[in-house]
Amino acid sequence: MTSLPMQHLGRLLALAMFLAALVGGGRDARADTAAAQALFDAARQLMAQGKHAEACPKLEESQRLDPGIGTQFNLAACYEQVGRTASAWSTFLDVAGAAKAAGQPEREKVARQRATALEPKLIRLTITAPADAPADLQVKRDGALVGRAQWGTPVPVDPGKHTIEASAAGRSPFVKTVELNKAGASETVAVPQLAGAPARAAAPPVSGPAAPPPARAAAPPASGAALAPVAGRAPAPPPQPLTRRRSKGMMVTGIVLTSIGAVALLGGGLAIAASSATDPDYTGDPTDPFEEDFTYEEDASAEDAGVALIVGGVVFAGVGIPLAIVGGRKVPVQPEKKAASAPPPELVLGPRYAGLRWSM
Repeated sequence: MTSLPMQHLGRLLALAMFLAALVGGGRDARADTAAAQALFDAARQLMAQGKHAEACPKLEESQRLDPGIGTQFNLAACYEQVGRTASAWSTFLDVAGAAKAAGQPEREKVARQRATALEPKLIRLTITAPADAPADLQVKRDGALVGRAQWGTPVPVDPGKHTIEASAAGRSPFVKTVELNKAGASETVAVPQLAGAPARAAAPPVSGPAAPPPARAAAPPASGAALAPVAGRAPAPPPQPLTRRRSKGMMVTGIVLTSIGAVALLGGGLAIAASSATDPDYTGDPTDPFEEDFTYEEDASAEDAGVALIVGGVVFAGVGIPLAIVGGRKVPVQPEKKAASAPPPELVLGPRYAGLRWSM
């Protein structure tokens, strides 16, 4: 059976691994932010040169690494330039929602205006299915699952080719590709009743209850036949030896020191992560779609305090874990030995001597 200190040791090791990942994650966040800034700058240069098709993927990666309202606004503008009207429209609306949550009304206003201007150009695709469609019918548009709530609803899509697929168990699949390029067009794709029927499992044949076999009379034992021996009761297992903790005081002290060390490690990791976080502050012109704000502000004092807490936590944990393990280790209980009472002295009388005799 695992002892209590070993259980605590496993949890503390997991906590230490989490804190190490947290400290490393602060450095990774700074590296991601730097990469996002480089991608954003490269995308702006490409857009200035009219190379929007090359700029959009860089903005997508920049937004993935370090999401920002400005990057998202530029991405929506890039989508608009390459003709992806539905993607631009939905991204502008996302920017408006994020700007409203961030308390940036000017950005929200500009994003909503851009989205409204795109609405007349949107191409909408409607997918319908039979009312008695099978329950397991799955419909996909360009490989993405289309939920039943979307059936019959005009959904904005980007211009180009779109493939609609429908499938169900035991039925022939349905595939249709449509090409939509005219601004403001609407198209409906009706999924037909899929051919075929789901396979049904064959029902097992119904048969009457089987007649029980005739009872056989037990034959009397032959004369002289040896009777089978009766199995005896299994011997009881030997009693388990009694055990006890080596030192409860040492174990409790180790657990307390380890807990203090874990708290110090956690505080140090959070302090370092907080010091490495960026503090975005938009101060430019909100109507300029090519502005973004990547601000790097690090608090050196907070980072130094975090390092000190981590060092202290490692020291406390390094002392507390061995104490908890050694103190909590179980050792067998030694039975107390009772001192044998010595016999009383014995008077010995002989023909030539007399005296006392006793046993040691």
